[in-house]
Amino acid sequence: MTRSILIALSVVAVYTAGWFYLASIAKDRVRMELAKAAEQANSLECQSLSARGYPFSMYISCSGFNYRDQNQTLNAATSAVDVGASIFSFRTIKAQLTGPAAVALSGADPVKANWNKLQASARTDDRTAQDISLSAENLRLQSVKTDTDSKAPVLSLQEMQFDLNSLEEPLKLKITFDDLQLSGDTPLASLPEMDGLIDISSPASLASFKEADENGSVLRGKALQLNQVLFFLPSGASISLNGPVTIDDEGLTNADLKIRLTNMPALGQSLQAAFPDQVKNINTVIFALGSMPKDESGATIVPVLIKEGKISAGFIPLGRVPRL
Repeated sequence: MTRSILIALSVVAVYTAGWFYLASIAKDRVRMELAKAAEQANSLECQSLSARGYPFSMYISCSGFNYRDQNQTLNAATSAVDVGASIFSFRTIKAQLTGPAAVALSGADPVKANWNKLQASARTDDRTAQDISLSAENLRLQSVKTDTDSKAPVLSLQEMQFDLNSLEEPLKLKITFDDLQLSGDTPLASLPEMDGLIDISSPASLASFKEADENGSVLRGKALQLNQVLFFLPSGASISLNGPVTIDDEGLTNADLKIRLTNMPALGQSLQAAFPDQVKNINTVIFALGSMPKDESGATIVPVLIKEGKISAGFIPLGRVPRL
């Protein structure tokens, strides 16, 4: 019995020593990557670097995290970041972020963010990250110019799930959200909470959308398939669309879309509440849509065609889409 206890204690001691040794290597690797980023004119700051998760996981933690890219176009900071993996699934990297956070993009107002829970995960291989996932609970985003800007637009949602197949492979993107609402100084604050689904694919990768052409566009020469874009209101009204969209090398849009509308009276009431000065026009549009085809469930189907930037709904011309 004594020998068994000694063997068990020895195994635990060796495992513990190995865990802390690997933790030390991991922290050194993080420091090296931070230094490498600094050499490339990016700025990453990880405050109070530490390792945790013993015995069956290993997470590298920063009590504060700041990032600024080399072109000064993106600045981000959050209270804490934990990144790591379980020893039972070491190729799946998980991260948890603690709010609040601040994000600033060049040419846009800064955004303050907070949440109850924000987690991300990705499966790694020898080439790139796969099966990228992000989930959030009670997320709140506020666009602000000053710390006292209490009427700035706020986007809040109860739950969100973001899934992406890869950064480098043909795009497969899916986003679902519950109880999305806009508040603050925006006409859309009068819209009710809504649930939604965005399902998009493309032969191009997400990484390719970061590479702007000589005209400053990231969309020219790209093709998207809107598998389903759905917004669902508490009244039972919904708006969904699907179909292919392409942007040619000149920035002209071509698309063949189908819009599906349910519970038109409730949808009209929601739009009238959000845009009271457009009540007459909204009523006219709702009346005109009444003559559009219906599917077997009674939903209104509106075919929308965009050809070289010219947009029409059925036989009604609606103008032009600006060059993208």
